[in-house]
Amino acid sequence: MQYIEKYNSLDEILERIDLLKQEENYYEEDFNILGLADLEPDWTDYMGCTYNPHSNNLSFKDFFTQNVKAEDFLYASGLNADLVETYLKIIQDGQFLLAFDDKSLNREMNRNSTEADVEKGPGDNL
Repeated sequence: MQYIEKYNSLDEILERIDLLKQEENYYEEDFNILGLADLEPDWTDYMGCTYNPHSNNLSFKDFFTQNVKAEDFLYASGLNADLVETYLKIIQDGQFLLAFDDKSLNREMNRNSTEADVEKGPGDNL
């Protein structure tokens, strides 16, 4: 099942990602963040999440990283045109969407292994 949640700030998204990583065993690469191109945070590059910018222009970074634009990501998720337009309006208003699905939870890797912890990324378990 695909989940798309609306947030007002990137800090709220980070809190939600941390919660899902701890409680539901998601990994950072399971998340797509959709927002305006000029609001892309610098932490998505090293965190492992994918930022899908909403912009009509193809940037130099998009070309080389093969970033999928927010609109294309939403259509590829199988959403109808009216729902895509609703989500794009939310983004145009300066808010963010966090998209993830539960298919990624069906990994072959043992969730209690050291390899799983490394892939999951650092947590707040200090």
